[in-house]
Amino acid sequence: MNQKLLDFLVCPTCRNSIHVKIKKKKGSEIIEGLISCEKCQDSFKIAKGIPRFVVDKTKDFVRTEEAFSAKWRKHHKNHQKKDWIDFQRKWFLDRYGWKTESNFNKFLDTKTKILDAGTGIGNSAKFLSSNPNADVFALDASDSIDFAYEKYGKLPNVHFLQADLRQLPFQRKFFDYIYSDQVLHHTKNTGTSFNYLTKFLTNSGDISIYVYNKKAPVREYVDDYIRNRTVKMSVEECTEFSKQMTYLGKSLAKLKKKIKIPYDIPILGVKAGEYDVQRFIYWHFLKCFWDESDNFERSVGVNFDWYSPKYAFRHTPSEVKKWFKDAKLNITTFKEIESGISVTGKKK
Repeated sequence: MNQKLLDFLVCPTCRNSIHVKIKKKKGSEIIEGLISCEKCQDSFKIAKGIPRFVVDKTKDFVRTEEAFSAKWRKHHKNHQKKDWIDFQRKWFLDRYGWKTESNFNKFLDTKTKILDAGTGIGNSAKFLSSNPNADVFALDASDSIDFAYEKYGKLPNVHFLQADLRQLPFQRKFFDYIYSDQVLHHTKNTGTSFNYLTKFLTNSGDISIYVYNKKAPVREYVDDYIRNRTVKMSVEECTEFSKQMTYLGKSLAKLKKKIKIPYDIPILGVKAGEYDVQRFIYWHFLKCFWDESDNFERSVGVNFDWYSPKYAFRHTPSEVKKWFKDAKLNITTFKEIESGISVTGKKK
């Protein structure tokens, strides 16, 4: 961690000042050390250049973070490849209405303190760091933060932390932009986690989130039925099951067949139209992801991402809109797609 980060941190437990004992340093980077609260006496390690603030030991939280740690240990390289980064970046710009990178960078030029709440392997932190005058604070509760730091740790305006987004080591009203994409639904309670994050927005701050959308009723039933078993599996067992789902998705995709549904079938959540067979089954009946670039291991990682974590909540547009209303945020962009709901809101 860069020593500059110390100017911004407070104790995540009581929000009071901290003291740092440096054990190993390399230039301006603190490699090993101990962070201690001057009031409540809680302490947190700095290890391998990253401050470690995660203290939640409850079973379901640990299970969820272990799932993502396992995923990124296996799949961080194929998710840091250029084709995946480019795909995710284009998908992001479309979902949040920016359309072009230039438009988004103009928005970032107005921001000085940015929170990447759930950075994973750090690709989003890199994307958020275009304004050299801004500080990006990229955190994740899982071990993915180590791979993020390894890949992007030399970026001068990005600070990586291992922390729980429900227990942040910052003062309230600190960030003028908070970004939490594909993360909040993996916390203990999506709505209360979102509300907690909004407390850290400045009076004119913006927040962008993406959460899972409720799927068609049969898909929801099947998801619950399967996940009730897979979340209890070992990493190895769930990985094997995810491979089976990947082979299924691949086989369906290779059919390259389309079907035409002439009429809406409301009870199944099916709308009239033409569908690729694999996508039709995927959205309406069973998650069996297949990466169109034919990356088998990446597809296994995406399926594992769904079947292994204990927490994977789905939400309706009306639920999400209510969160923003209750937090006194004006919605500036809102987009619902099959997989999820992308929203940006601004403090009133």
